[in-house]
Amino acid sequence: MKKLADIGYQYAETYGYNGRESVGKTLKEWAVLLNDTGMKLSGTHCGTPVLPQNINASEWDYWRNSADAMNEAGGGLLVQSFLPSAKSSDEVKRVAEQFNRIGRLCGERGIKFGYHNHYEEFRQMDGKAVLELLLENTDPALVFFQLDLGHAVNGGGDIISYFRKYPKRFRSWHVSDFKKGVGYVEVGKGDVPYDALFDMAAACGLEDLTVEQETDGDIYTSLKHNFDFLAKYKWTRGK
Repeated sequence: MKKLADIGYQYAETYGYNGRESVGKTLKEWAVLLNDTGMKLSGTHCGTPVLPQNINASEWDYWRNSADAMNEAGGGLLVQSFLPSAKSSDEVKRVAEQFNRIGRLCGERGIKFGYHNHYEEFRQMDGKAVLELLLENTDPALVFFQLDLGHAVNGGGDIISYFRKYPKRFRSWHVSDFKKGVGYVEVGKGDVPYDALFDMAAACGLEDLTVEQETDGDIYTSLKHNFDFLAKYKWTRGK
């Protein structure tokens, strides 16, 4: 974390939160560690199966407790980071209904609830991508979307068209990159159209960026490259 702070990063997002800890530490412990390096906790990736029907009561306890823990840690975002099991468009719509309920529960505790995509959300169900079904059946006041840009390209998604069709829905970006025929690469070295996306950032309601680097090699060299690449954009400099 100190190395990331020295590069210039200001926030970090944890992952794998199970209702008690994330990578061996509570959210409050992560917040203290980050504060000691001059950074802050923005939120965490987390989640439950949120089955389309008959959601388990313990899942509601998970979300209540997670929102309370995030409040205590001083962060603001809980992000469902995997797609629940859904085998039809109707089941996806029921998942979206559960997302609305979770978003309302989190909102009552001052925490924002969002969903982070991977590449499989761009497969088609009844003529629409799964991501579109989630977007169209969730309440913008309750659920935001954290678009992973590299995964979107990998899945064949047209990011620019999504930004135009669903304005203000993607308040958060996971900044990654993907080059067709190669795989995940450092930011700016793949097929994500960053210049065009940052031209749209303000109009799209972008509020935060989180770098996600999924490559081999010296990770700190890659993260320094990513920071320097992003720093050239007006939106980032304004933050």
